[in-house]
Amino acid sequence: MPPLSLGRFSIFGATPSHDPGQVALYAPYCDGVLREPWLIQALDLLAIGEIQGVRRLRPDGEHPFLLRWRAGLAPQETSHCELSFPASPEHSYSFDLPTHQLVRWLMDLLESPGPQAFGDPQRDLPEAFWRWLLLGDPPTAA
Repeated sequence: MPPLSLGRFSIFGATPSHDPGQVALYAPYCDGVLREPWLIQALDLLAIGEIQGVRRLRPDGEHPFLLRWRAGLAPQETSHCELSFPASPEHSYSFDLPTHQLVRWLMDLLESPGPQAFGDPQRDLPEAFWRWLLLGDPPTAA
């Protein structure tokens, strides 16, 4: 089956559909009571295993990126992630983190303010992700 493209998001054979048990499992880790619609969408995206987006640079420019992961089955289990930049293959990052943190960042990506929609090609990961990855800030830092 060829990949289905949603803007710069891609689905490779995954059929997302939320499971109320998964929502209940992740809710305590991800503000799921207050942000349940975003949690449901983030769990659907978690099942897909990758996103493509664009990191905006200041004052000008952008870097398209691809983030892929093998998610843990539970919030505290480890997800292995790989971040690459198709225009700069020499710049890539591999990292592990608790699955609930990945879900939280996916929720932030989906909830980000502005005219962006789920498949918007201008989607970017939250600033907290980039600060964690590049500067070593704690994952919950703004």
